[in-house]
Amino acid sequence: MADRGCGRSWTCAHWSATGACLAAFVAAGLVAGLVLQRVTHLEDEVAYLFQAQVFSTGRLSVPSPAQPSCFFAPFVLDYKGRRFGKYPPGWPALLAVGVRMGQPWWVNAALAALTAALLFRLGSEMHGPVTGAVASVLGSLSPFAQILSGSMMSHTACLAFVTAFLWSFWRSATGARLRWASVAGLMLGCAFAIRPYTAAAVAIPAGLFRVWRLVTRSEWKPLWLMLLGFAPVALLVPIAHAVWTGDPLLSPYTLFWPYDRVGFGPGHGLLEQGNTVWSGLGSAMVSVGHLATHLLGWPALSLAFPILLFLFRPRYWWDLFLAATALSLVLAYVLYWTNGDVFGPRYIFESCSALLILTATGIVRVGGWVRGKWRAAYIGLLAVLVCVDLLVYLPGQVRRYHGLYGITDEPRRTLEAAHLHRALVIVRDMNGWKDYAVAFSMNEPELDGDVVYASECPEFSEQLLVQYSEHAVYYYDGLQVRPYVREGTE
Repeated sequence: MADRGCGRSWTCAHWSATGACLAAFVAAGLVAGLVLQRVTHLEDEVAYLFQAQVFSTGRLSVPSPAQPSCFFAPFVLDYKGRRFGKYPPGWPALLAVGVRMGQPWWVNAALAALTAALLFRLGSEMHGPVTGAVASVLGSLSPFAQILSGSMMSHTACLAFVTAFLWSFWRSATGARLRWASVAGLMLGCAFAIRPYTAAAVAIPAGLFRVWRLVTRSEWKPLWLMLLGFAPVALLVPIAHAVWTGDPLLSPYTLFWPYDRVGFGPGHGLLEQGNTVWSGLGSAMVSVGHLATHLLGWPALSLAFPILLFLFRPRYWWDLFLAATALSLVLAYVLYWTNGDVFGPRYIFESCSALLILTATGIVRVGGWVRGKWRAAYIGLLAVLVCVDLLVYLPGQVRRYHGLYGITDEPRRTLEAAHLHRALVIVRDMNGWKDYAVAFSMNEPELDGDVVYASECPEFSEQLLVQYSEHAVYYYDGLQVRPYVREGTE
C-alpha cells in the first residue's frame, strides 16, 4: 500500500502529533507525581527498581545480606549468595538511566512520548497523516497508557519497542530498503529483553508473513536480516539468567514461585489442576472485556471502531495484520495462569499500538462515510466520548490508584524529614512487604548507605543489631521515627 498523503511538509496533523507527544509525557509525569507519588506499589515495581539500582552501580547482582528476611522484598531473589530481581534485564537497564538521573519516572514518560510519535509515523504511512495524528492523540488520551506510563512497570517500554518493530517491519515489507528488516529485528530483540513472552507473541504474525514470503517468493534476505538484528539483544536474557542462576535456561520466575510458568496442567498456577484451556480462555475474555473500556475510557466502546473497520469494505491486508498481532498476544496469555489486572489488563497492553492504529483508521473511514448533518452528530459523538474519558473515567482511575495497597510517599517524606545519619531504621511490617516497600527502595543495593532501612524481623533482630553496631538504631511505625528500644529494656 502506498503512502497516502504522508509528505514532508509540516501540516496540522504533524502539529497534532507533536501536541500528543507532549501530552503523553506530561500525563505520565502527572500520574507519576500526583497519583502514584513516584513510589513503588506492585511487587514487580519493587524488583524492577531494585535491579535498576544494581545496574546503575555497574553490577549485575549484589551479595545477599547476612539476614535476608530482614530485607525481604517480593520478587527480589537471594540465590547462591547473590541478590537480584527475577525479571529480564531490559527494563531495569533502561530504568537505571533514570536512577542515575535521580528521576526514575522520567524513563516511562519519555517512552510514552516516543510511542505517540511512532504511532503517528506508522498510521501516517499506512493510511495517511490524519489517521496517524488521530492514533497519536488517542494514545496520549488513553487512561490505560497514562496510568501505566506513570508507574515503574515494564509495559510502556515494551510497547514503545513493539510499536517501533511494527513500523520498521511495515517498511521492510512494503518495498523499503532491506536495512529496515534488521531494524525490525533489533526492535523486536529490545522488546524481548524487556518482556520475552510478549515479544514472542506479537512476532508470530510477522514471522508467519516472512516464512510465507520465503516459500512463495524466495525472499530469504529480510528473514535473515531480522534474525541477525534480533539475536544480539535477545541473547541478553539467557546471558543474564546464566550470570544470576548458572543456567541460561532457568527462569528466575520459578525460583520465587515454582508454579510461575506458561502452559497447562498441574504445576502451572496456584490451583491443584493447574491452568486449563477454559480458565485461560475465561481470563482472556475478561481482559478483552476490560480493554473494551480501559483502552480509551469509552464505556464498552473502546474497540468499536476496529470492529466497524472490518464490517465494511474496503478491507486492507495490513489492517488484518495489525488485528492478528493484537489477537496473537491475547491468545498467547491463555497459556498463563493469571491475567494481571492491576493497572488494567496489562498483559495485553502491548496490543495497544495495533489497536490504536485500527481505531484511528476506523474513525477516519467512518468520518468519510457520514454526510451533512450526520457529520456534525458524528463529531459530537466523538467529543462526548473523549469528555467521558477525561471527566468521568480517568478521574475514577486516579482515585482507584492513588494510595494503591495503602502505599503512599508518606514514609519517604517522614524518613527524609528525620535527617538521620549513620543510622539503622527498623520498619514496622504489620501489613507485610507493603509497609516496607518504600523504605526498601530507599536503600543502597548493598545496604551500605548512610541510612539502612530494615524490615521488622524479631528472629534476627539481635544479629542485625550486632551487624550494624556502629549505627544509631531507630524504629519507624508508619507515623513517626523514634529511637529503638530493645525488648526488656527501658
